[in-house]
Amino acid sequence: MSKVSNEELQRIYDDLPRFYDRGNALISFFKDVEWRGSLVKNVLNYFPDVKKILDVASGKGELTYLIKEIIKGSDVIILDYAIHMLLNSYVKTDKIQGSFCDLPFKDNSFDCVLSSFALHAANSINNAIKEMSRVSKNCVGVIAMGKSDNPIQRKYISFYLDYIQPYLAFLVGAKPKDYKFIYYIYEKIPTNSQLKSIIENVLDLKIFEEKAFGAVYLFVGSKKG
Repeated sequence: MSKVSNEELQRIYDDLPRFYDRGNALISFFKDVEWRGSLVKNVLNYFPDVKKILDVASGKGELTYLIKEIIKGSDVIILDYAIHMLLNSYVKTDKIQGSFCDLPFKDNSFDCVLSSFALHAANSINNAIKEMSRVSKNCVGVIAMGKSDNPIQRKYISFYLDYIQPYLAFLVGAKPKDYKFIYYIYEKIPTNSQLKSIIENVLDLKIFEEKAFGAVYLFVGSKKG
């Protein structure tokens, strides 16, 4: 399998904003907003006093929009690799261009660091989680694409991403070949049990949930020690 270069990924993410929200909503059968909201509420359940928050790989700010709606008075900074995502942001807040594995912040800069539907695309999921933990005082929360340990479920999701998802993207005016990269990412990510072990090496997990036949996972954790 050919590796997707950083330049290719940036071009894809720069080209997505026009149809990004409609494409993601249709592809996830309109569950993306619900699942993001569930992430924020789970964070509040375990860390009720969070206010200063970093939204990593924020896209156009879909998660930040919900954070501001659910956590009143929150102060959120959004960070994304693609400048066009930031320029097309839904939210009025501080915006910074940057990547998962080299966050431009000092240790313990935020009450909580969150990310939605992006961690699977990191070059190193382990390093990305370590960086998110480093800049957080305690809380890290993520929802992202996962891979079931059940081989039948994996084949079903693989077929869906390879053949059905690009067609759905086409229906809302997006480029099918760009969404095909999600299938390639899915093929290379670890299974959910492997991923959970990676997370537990960095964080004390409060919750780890699988959704949609294991194709999506949600976790909230705290820093060790």
